Amino acid sequence: MSDHSQILVISSEHTLLGTHRGTVRVTSGGTLCLEGTLKGTLDIQIGATVRINGQQQGTVAIAARASVTVFGAIQGTTSLERGASLTIEPSGKLAGTLVNYGLVVVRGVFGGAQSGNGTIRLEGDGYIKKPTSIKDGAHYYEW
Repeated sequence: MSDHSQILVISSEHTLLGTHRGTVRVTSGGTLCLEGTLKGTLDIQIGATVRINGQQQGTVAIAARASVTVFGAIQGTTSLERGASLTIEPSGKLAGTLVNYGLVVVRGVFGGAQSGNGTIRLEGDGYIKKPTSIKDGAHYYEW
């Protein structure tokens, strides 16, 4: 199990196993396959590609012309710029705040607050989870 507390920059093809603590930056032309757990920031720059089979716990920033496909789970704030895309596959889950100026395709489940003027497209059995309760303006979800 790898356990790091530093910035990991990915500029080619890379698979991340185990646990990484800190920031992972995927640069243009880079491809990341997250098989383990990332506890920190995932910074996906223009033209990069990410596949999340494991768990992302923290902030995800997706730049224009970058794409992310989720078979596992994202827990945290996810931001998409114009021209960015995020696909939540049937086994995938997006739990947290979504700031969307790109395209989000939900084939799995999304639950959380939303802002931005991007597109959310539900496909297949994809759905947006409703909060189980709202207390003092905070939304609570049961997964």
